[in-house]
Amino acid sequence: MKKLKKIKRVICAALAAAMFPAPALAAEPEPELGINAKAALLMEASTGEVLYEINPDEQLPIASVTKIMTMLLIMEEIDAGRLNLDDMVSVSENAMSYGGSTMFLETGEQLSVNDMLKGIAVASANDGCPPLL
Repeated sequence: MKKLKKIKRVICAALAAAMFPAPALAAEPEPELGINAKAALLMEASTGEVLYEINPDEQLPIASVTKIMTMLLIMEEIDAGRLNLDDMVSVSENAMSYGGSTMFLETGEQLSVNDMLKGIAVASANDGCPPLL
């Protein structure tokens, strides 16, 4: 259970960083990291200090934030004992309808919660987001 709590903390920190970006604290020139992204934020988790940012105020679609929230809800269901990593979940037609990043699943196909979590986290797969609630 300690591992689940640690995973939940990481997911919550990522969700908070995505939803509430901190303002830049220093006027120092940003280092060139070779990041090819519209926006980025690197924050020291324990202090909230922003270490690196690209376009922190640009409004962007929140698709990945919703996947992080989905993973958090899944972890809370596991923590509450209502769901197990080995439980089988069917791919919903609704999840398939979003397009975008996928694991190339078919409507009705079944995967374990564990495999779906991996697909959401690694492939950013929309089709891996199970209908839990």
